[in-house]
Amino acid sequence: MGLLTDDGSTTTGQLAQALTAEGLRVIVLSFPLDIVPQRSPLPEGIYRVELSDLSETHLQQTLGGIMATYGSISTFIHLHPRLSLPLDGIRLYPEADKAILRQVFLMAKHLKQTLTEAAHVSRSNFFTITALDGAFGLSDRHHSQTFSAMTGGLFGLTKTLGHEWPNVFCRGIDVSPELTPTQVVQAILAELHDPNSIIAEVGYGSDGRTTLNC
Repeated sequence: MGLLTDDGSTTTGQLAQALTAEGLRVIVLSFPLDIVPQRSPLPEGIYRVELSDLSETHLQQTLGGIMATYGSISTFIHLHPRLSLPLDGIRLYPEADKAILRQVFLMAKHLKQTLTEAAHVSRSNFFTITALDGAFGLSDRHHSQTFSAMTGGLFGLTKTLGHEWPNVFCRGIDVSPELTPTQVVQAILAELHDPNSIIAEVGYGSDGRTTLNC
């Protein structure tokens, strides 16, 4: 089963539908409305579970309830929402980003057992998707929407988990805000099927797919 966080855009519903078409049962997990104020419209047959608060106890209970009802989780994909930020660069660490980042760290903690156990049977995945600039924040292109420096912490988490969970396929994907939801979904699907699981970070922008080289 796949667990997908809701970023509030149509990307969530499109990705859920695409994963379902590939035979994966998908549950969408939505953050409280005061953190992500939109809900992605979901296709028929895709179930949504909502977090009422961001406490670790509630998260643990929610994840336990999902697995008790729908089965073990073998794929986790976090779609990081594109939150509105000021263009003056004053608030590089908005509270909503902090809260979501903390939740993803806690999700990793509480999904460790199910993901590592699933890896003994088939491919198990932990993916984080950000929308910085399609180049991990290193591009010289300037977009109309700024991004939070806090979001970069997801790359560090994903790389760390890749070392700590060697049997789980862990990857961070950064997509350009210029890409359409359909293009983002196609990129995620391509990475899920990538036979090279060693690469930890991949970017997608106007120049196509990019990776980091030392």
